[in-house]
Amino acid sequence: MSLSHANDPEPDCNILHKGTFIYADEQGQEVKVIIDGNKHTEYHKGGKYYIKSQLRWDNDCQYTAKIVKVTLPGFPYKKGTIMRVMIDNVDGNAIFCTGIINAESFTSKLIKTEKQP
Repeated sequence: MSLSHANDPEPDCNILHKGTFIYADEQGQEVKVIIDGNKHTEYHKGGKYYIKSQLRWDNDCQYTAKIVKVTLPGFPYKKGTIMRVMIDNVDGNAIFCTGIINAESFTSKLIKTEKQP
């Protein structure tokens, strides 16, 4: 059974263009994400470390992120790494995405923590 169909309408991806979001990392710890247009910052370990990226929106539901600064110890990707992100589905405040870095893909779920304006 497939979750997406060719005739399904595209999700309302504007929810991800600006706001504060959270997701759980591999250790189950909460990561705070702030997106403001072309700026993307992830705060790890309660804000002790961060990853900053510059976004280029290809369309409402797809963007390319380029890492500009990383302070998170042991993070496998360095400044200049490019990640493509496609928004697969939006369900209320939950955003389901697929990311691709160096031909490796992964899925993620972000939760918007504030109401839409």
